Amino acid sequence: MRILDVDSHFQEPADWFEQANPTLAAKLPKMSVEEKFLDVVVGDLFASIPPAMRPDPMSLVPEFVRESYERFINGGEPPPVAVEAGAFLPAASEPEARLAWMDARGIEKQVILPTLGYHPYRNAVRNAPEQALDTLDTYNRWAAERLAGHTERLIPAVVVDLSDVDWSLRQLRELRKQGSRVAFVKADPHGGKALNHPDFERFWAEAEALQVSIMFHVGGARAAMHPGWAVNGGDMAAFYRQASLAREMIPQMALGAMIFGGVLERYPKLGILVSELGIDWLPHFLESIDAAADNERPQMLTMAPYDLPLKPSEYMQRQVRVSVVHQQDRLRPTIERIPPGLVVFSSDFPHIEGHQEAVALYDSQLEGVDPRTRELFFGAAAAEIMHI
Repeated sequence: MRILDVDSHFQEPADWFEQANPTLAAKLPKMSVEEKFLDVVVGDLFASIPPAMRPDPMSLVPEFVRESYERFINGGEPPPVAVEAGAFLPAASEPEARLAWMDARGIEKQVILPTLGYHPYRNAVRNAPEQALDTLDTYNRWAAERLAGHTERLIPAVVVDLSDVDWSLRQLRELRKQGSRVAFVKADPHGGKALNHPDFERFWAEAEALQVSIMFHVGGARAAMHPGWAVNGGDMAAFYRQASLAREMIPQMALGAMIFGGVLERYPKLGILVSELGIDWLPHFLESIDAAADNERPQMLTMAPYDLPLKPSEYMQRQVRVSVVHQQDRLRPTIERIPPGLVVFSSDFPHIEGHQEAVALYDSQLEGVDPRTRELFFGAAAAEIMHI
């Protein structure tokens, strides 16, 4: 049985950006260790709050996480949860050690996404937008060089920004030559345009031709919320939980654009991976998109007949895979309510949301499931849309 891990990460050295592109790094406002930490933990949530209303960002971080982190940056032991996740192992950042780690767990291939590698881009978008694409180019080059010679099993994800389609196409082509088979695309409008806008057709066409799958990943889109939801008398815990509800709309809106906008019909071999954005929204989503396309029971807001040849849920089954993450997802009952093969395996190693022993954990959760469903979950379904 093949095991493909569609969502894992580098734990880049803290100074990777300064070492990879010192000239560009000198042009950007320097992010402190604390700012990088907060960007990872509460960045999207904090961005949803109007500047005048923003509390101390550390107030949004759970107390036990904050205390453990503060001890670490003051010279103490690293947070136990990060140690347990493997963030300080050589396998977190060294290709040869990563391959040995994979071999011990029977994992054939991993998609490698950034951790600290995404910070310079987010920093530039906020503070120096004209430098944003250069930060992504720096990361893409660094990751390709880091994984050179190992890309048959360690697949670098090329990070793009469709606000510049020509630039994104150059990145896609160059990184594909260097072993990439996945493009990390923000699950948001780019440059004020929906993902099914005609301006992006060239990118989807090229990705399909190159057999590069599209990745929608947490952190690559914002859960849009009315700022008034933050004005609740100072109860940030309630606001945080509301934000978790809003985040479920990120993949649904992105996939809705790709399905109803006809992108998946026009590019039937274009695969889409959705990672770290939950799985429990899937049953309702499948029902909702098919209801919105039911010409026999038209809904007032659908406005026009649905004219694509497949049902929306059939495009999902053909071209979309949604990965689990240990901290937030349990396979059951979700997988019992959806077609086999939609939900697929990932470890999220070495992040704390994942688990080093994800293979064993999910194998246990699949007890009693038929062999074919198990094969689809662990690798066969992802391999189908990734063409590997």
